[in-house]
Amino acid sequence: MQELLLLFNLNNNKKIIGEIMTTKKQNKANQKNAVLSTGPITEDGKAVVCLNAIKHGIFAKDLIVNSGIGKENEKEYYELLNNLIDCLNPNNQFENLLVEKISIDFWRLRRVIRFETGSIKNYINEIIKDYYDPYKFDQKKKTNEELDKEIEEKRNYVDWNNQYIECLKKGIVSFDKSSWVGKNIKSDIEEDFYILANTLDRQMFSEEEYRKLKSGECNLSDLRIIFDRAGFSDLDISNKLITCFLEQNEDLENEIEELEQKKASNIIADELNAKICSLPPNDSFEKVLKYEKSIQKSIFQNIFLLKKLQNGF
Repeated sequence: MQELLLLFNLNNNKKIIGEIMTTKKQNKANQKNAVLSTGPITEDGKAVVCLNAIKHGIFAKDLIVNSGIGKENEKEYYELLNNLIDCLNPNNQFENLLVEKISIDFWRLRRVIRFETGSIKNYINEIIKDYYDPYKFDQKKKTNEELDKEIEEKRNYVDWNNQYIECLKKGIVSFDKSSWVGKNIKSDIEEDFYILANTLDRQMFSEEEYRKLKSGECNLSDLRIIFDRAGFSDLDISNKLITCFLEQNEDLENEIEELEQKKASNIIADELNAKICSLPPNDSFEKVLKYEKSIQKSIFQNIFLLKKLQNGF
């Protein structure tokens, strides 16, 4: 940048400037022509034109961290760049490059500001103990997409249970067949009986019945005989199944809450990693301050140079 400033020294380099920039006469002609051009009117047209100034960009490709734990939001960078283009109004490719350099400096400055907020320090101990526990490296961490899928499955299970509970409360569920269909749901009655049988006291079964229950060999008739011996009517079976499914729902809600907490931990870990990866590792605070000052200096120099170009010196 120092070489560029020397090139544009007002007193000693006017001849060189004349070779790389438009003349005042050309500037006036450009401004006159610009008045006659209305530009795009539709939103789609404006969206296309707003990208014209960055098609030639040579910096953005390697500037944005677009993958991995330090991933950045590319959209936010282009919003910054386009806003600067609107504010600084570059007229040619050289001025566009200067604006892009200014946007890069502001992007880097934002990283420094994130570093200086101290939020990394607030989170670091918690995350290292949990998410980055060295003793958990062999355990595969689930992504938020995978966690969302599990949560959805469990919520669907809870919804189905609630519908079935309502049918049991109304007394419309029949237990004389292996399955029951009604109210747009289907229930496996034999499976329901197994759920209920496993809540009964061990003394309710003979040795053979208990063995068959635990090995999964009991059929619907075997389980019905056990319930009849216990004196369970269909209403008793319904009420006890309602209790079982309510307890099951409570367990599912607890599991969903744990998954939501894991999602929150993932988000915190991603934010932490983005902040850690924002700056080169092992930088001392003093070096960070120097880095910040150098970015600010670069911003002011580039804005000064751009305005000199636009004013035709």
